[in-house]
Amino acid sequence: MKYSLENDQWTVQVKADGAELCSVVNKESGREYIWQADPSVWARHAPVLFPIVGRLRDDQFQYNEQTYRLTQHGFARDREFSLVEQEPGSLSLGLTADHQSMEHYPFNFVFDIRYQLTDNMLTVDYNVQNKDQKDMPFSLGAHPAFTMPKIVDKKSQEYLLEFDKPETLERYLIKDGLQTGKTYPLMSNESKLALHPKLFEEDAIIFKGHQSSSVSLLEQSGGQKLVEMSVKGFPYLGIWQKYGADFICIEPWFGVADHQDSNGDIMAKEGIQLLEPEGHFSCNYYIRFY
Repeated sequence: MKYSLENDQWTVQVKADGAELCSVVNKESGREYIWQADPSVWARHAPVLFPIVGRLRDDQFQYNEQTYRLTQHGFARDREFSLVEQEPGSLSLGLTADHQSMEHYPFNFVFDIRYQLTDNMLTVDYNVQNKDQKDMPFSLGAHPAFTMPKIVDKKSQEYLLEFDKPETLERYLIKDGLQTGKTYPLMSNESKLALHPKLFEEDAIIFKGHQSSSVSLLEQSGGQKLVEMSVKGFPYLGIWQKYGADFICIEPWFGVADHQDSNGDIMAKEGIQLLEPEGHFSCNYYIRFY
């Protein structure tokens, strides 16, 4: 099932499956801004990552001397969310713990996502509640894929990412979805990162400690901005493209993949958030479309 939000300029669609943003279309131009999940390339649009981000070592974690299996990016992206509320211009969807989730993640949670369309801006609010009587470890993140339809060839692209502040950032390398512990400099007091497929030969780019509040996708030739996404307050930032594909993912995260030598203790995992009993956690981001 799909839910729609629209105004005079824009139409937005969100799937009940995974509460996944699946379409943003400009009414005047007819342009689609969200990757349309070609199954021969990558069959997702903008998955929601919860209750982990990235991979766990051996796809499992330990809690209270028990082992639980949890695959990459968690299960929320593959579960059907329920409608919580729909009003003109906004939509709220929710996921709650059940027997199926408890088999993989033994915590009683409520996870709500709210989408609000205002002019050319879509705001996404995440709200996590711990309904348990014990501390709840979790991570969450966004993974929207934006279309880049004017690729010149497989070696060069017409696009770049622009940070709103000059950044000096190392890339944290991953192999088979896990952090290797190795890094190399990728930005040195720069605000622009030119996109080309070779950047993604070693999987996603992972940044830690960025200073910018937003990242924009631009066409290089004329400097035309296509989308601007806020990343303020998120401690990790992923940038990913399926090698050679015509989309780019900008991914603000509260959490990150395991290290290759992780001991599996979910409570000690890098980037994990700990929510006290009956506690709440909220964060949000926006996407502006041009």
